[in-house]
Amino acid sequence: MAIARLGSHEDARDSSCSSSPSLLEVDDLEVSIGGTQLLSEVSLTMRAGELVGLVGESGSGKTLTGLSLLGLLPPTAAVTGRIWFEGVDLIAADQSRLRDVRGRAISMIFQEPRASLHPARPLGKQITDVIHAHEQVPAADARRRAVDMLGMVGLPDPRRVMDSYIHELSGGMCQRAMIAMALVCGPRLLVADEPTTALDVTIQAQMIALLRRLASELDLSVLLITHNLGVVVDLCSRIVTMYCGQVVNDDSTSQLLDEPQHPYPSALLRASDISFDSPDDWSGISGAPASPARPPRGCRFHPRCPHAQERCAENAPPLEPGRHGGRTRCLRSDELTLQGVSR
Repeated sequence: MAIARLGSHEDARDSSCSSSPSLLEVDDLEVSIGGTQLLSEVSLTMRAGELVGLVGESGSGKTLTGLSLLGLLPPTAAVTGRIWFEGVDLIAADQSRLRDVRGRAISMIFQEPRASLHPARPLGKQITDVIHAHEQVPAADARRRAVDMLGMVGLPDPRRVMDSYIHELSGGMCQRAMIAMALVCGPRLLVADEPTTALDVTIQAQMIALLRRLASELDLSVLLITHNLGVVVDLCSRIVTMYCGQVVNDDSTSQLLDEPQHPYPSALLRASDISFDSPDDWSGISGAPASPARPPRGCRFHPRCPHAQERCAENAPPLEPGRHGGRTRCLRSDELTLQGVSR
């Protein structure tokens, strides 16, 4: 399925964000759980109002990065580095400050709404609980706000949904209800973890359109975590690629599609259905993803990389500015010309 070039809406949004201040800065984030290092040298930034995709195969560290932003890691986790959000270092913040940030300043949509929503409590009560956790408002006002937010995310008859349980709603309706819960306190950053994975193609398209509209109407920044490149290409102005617990590439969407600067996102494009017009054009990625618990020596992608040389197995590349902008982690980025996609 060939894709169209980003239209004026995306270009305008990217341009408007270029002068926006940094909302989030993650510098050299490292996470170990139970003594096993799972994230290493993770760095990324987001500007106010920006929509950024965080992509990579399963096990690359995408969800763990998202959970780190909200301090939702297990007690055995050891975290170093810096997560700077609106003047607050979230790694150094105490639990009281983190509880204030969660839901009010940063919210997260989890992968499976039915597993995250309480099956024995009405949806409306779960949403108003979020409001009461951060604000002292009368119950009637909280309920009115919850109804309004359910209507904003496109749920029909929101008053009925308020009194419904998750078993009474479809998967798409549960996902919309979770989005309403995440946004009801007006956060500046929404971390959306695989929000379309369990949905059919038609509902996926509706979710992407919904996220785009909400980001515009609410002046919301979105970090979209997914393995589906088609989703981020349609929604995000910038794409950060992770592999084996590290950020390996950070580029504008247009640059990534035109000429990837790292072999891994180039391989992801060739392995996705956005890059070909017929099944004969499809190209998978050889080998299995490396584990961040036992990373290869040198470049972590080199055992699967068709462009790897002997030095790639010996030297670990840093994340450096690419020759076309952005940042990339490849020893050969200055000499490789990698194929983009047909658009």
